[in-house]
Amino acid sequence: MSDSWVPNSASGQDPGGRRRAWAELLAGRVKREKYNPERAQKLKESAVRLLRSHQDLNALLLEVEGPLCKKLSLSKVIDCDSSEAYANHSSSFIGSALQDQASRLGVPVGILSAGMVASSVGQICTAPAETSHPVLLTVEQRKKLSSLLEFAQYLLAHSMFSRLSFCQELWKIQSSLLLEAVWHLHVQGIVSLQELLESHPDMHAVGSWLFRNLCCLCEQMEASCQHADVARAMLSDFVQMFVLRGFQKNSDLRRTVEPEKMPQVAVDVLQRMLIFALDALAAGVQEESSTHKIVRC
Repeated sequence: MSDSWVPNSASGQDPGGRRRAWAELLAGRVKREKYNPERAQKLKESAVRLLRSHQDLNALLLEVEGPLCKKLSLSKVIDCDSSEAYANHSSSFIGSALQDQASRLGVPVGILSAGMVASSVGQICTAPAETSHPVLLTVEQRKKLSSLLEFAQYLLAHSMFSRLSFCQELWKIQSSLLLEAVWHLHVQGIVSLQELLESHPDMHAVGSWLFRNLCCLCEQMEASCQHADVARAMLSDFVQMFVLRGFQKNSDLRRTVEPEKMPQVAVDVLQRMLIFALDALAAGVQEESSTHKIVRC
């Protein structure tokens, strides 16, 4: 019967004559779709790529969630004036919020938290510095970084932090990353120096970065004694690692995916240091010049 009544689904009317909103129609269509594991995995991978490529993570979270996502701010956690009890409460609260947000975005919480902590490390390192080419933190920066790394330790203890993602995010801000911050990550057990250095995609570039920063560290050690203890401890740890990893036998190498990376970096940096010193001595550097201070150190 051509004249018989048929529910007009295209116009969004139900049998009772009520016009349904497009949101209701689309919601019904979504419910009828079958779960596709392959499609779900692709969506998850896309979400992770978006998260990693976004320059301003806080802005991205606000786009997704709105003003309520301000609860994910780490500013209060790294506030050096906060009490220990308040900091512990904040760590627990933000950790819970991170889990909720990761679930909404469809990404692992470890990747989300690693991106947030790396972003905060970058913000601390880019604060006003005391020298034109800093490698050491100011007292204020050091306090803030210490509080932030305590929060990172909380995330690690609760399996909510991806070390690999954290390393990858740190190298994205390599130009502003201070050497002392890298050292503190090692000392406080967030990521080891070896783990961080081996995660860099270009071994030659990371060797050049390390050598340049170690030269600045030596120069600043000789120029001022304000942070001498920290600087000496840093230099000792770096050189000890380079010597141990650069001169060990192949049979002693740890079984890693690419076990040759760390010895390669270690030998590269040591060679740069030796060549720099020999060239400076051969050229006859002036006393108290920056080159003389580096070679003497």
